[in-house]
Amino acid sequence: MSKLEGYFAALPTPFSDDCQQIAQKALGDLVQFNIESRLDGLYVGGSTGEAFLMSVAERETVLATVAEAADGRTTLMAHVGDPNPAVSAHLAKFAAKVGYDVISAVPPFYYSYSVAEITEHYRWLSCQTDLPFVIYNFPALSGVKWSPAELADLLKLSNIVGVKNTCSDLYAFDQLRRLAPKSVLLHGFDESLLAGLSFGADGGIGSTYNVQASRVLALAKAYREGRNEDARRLQSQANKLIDVLVSVGVIPSLKFILNQQGIDMGECRPPFGALTKDQKKSLEAAVENLM
Repeated sequence: MSKLEGYFAALPTPFSDDCQQIAQKALGDLVQFNIESRLDGLYVGGSTGEAFLMSVAERETVLATVAEAADGRTTLMAHVGDPNPAVSAHLAKFAAKVGYDVISAVPPFYYSYSVAEITEHYRWLSCQTDLPFVIYNFPALSGVKWSPAELADLLKLSNIVGVKNTCSDLYAFDQLRRLAPKSVLLHGFDESLLAGLSFGADGGIGSTYNVQASRVLALAKAYREGRNEDARRLQSQANKLIDVLVSVGVIPSLKFILNQQGIDMGECRPPFGALTKDQKKSLEAAVENLM
């Protein structure tokens, strides 16, 4: 298996009680927790990590802390995407310096850039280091919508080897798989991992992998072995938990559950709100009944 294939936890970022600092000890604990879960790697500094609520210096702290805690024991993907290309390039070089294996980035967003402009951006950004580069395709949040053919053209650029595909259009995913048979395609929606695998995904990157890694790995094993009923049952079990997380808010929910498991994650940064008592009770029941 390539180091780019497999199952990667998209790390949330623990903050201090006042949310003003990165909780570095807790972040190290989270890295150890995920390594012990036998996942294939970590996706660091992405959407789940609240990257766009942090300063550049804080994003550097997260990247460095994770690399130090991992100590070469797992594959590390650094998400460096930012609306400012200079920030993305700076973080890519920093990630390479501290020992990451892969660079990844969401496209520059907010302004409605053309396909040609984004292509040129990725051509430039992917060459800022010698590391393999994975595009982060998340049209629902980035607002950037590529056709399968446009994504396949991006995969022909220097150093670009794959896509983290957080997109619900599985027909488009199948088209991309056929257009780019040698590229690494990682499914990004936890709730449809099995469907992604059936369309040729080489693994997945997910936020809920932090709290249900064993179920994700069991699902993947069942799929590989052709035990389709077992795989569907495991996806359904995963989705029962995801239903609760989505109803409360995925990132705050993940932090709450990890807090319950002894990792001091703190709260999410504003404008995320604090969980209510009822929401916490709902999550406690989910932990007891679904994990």
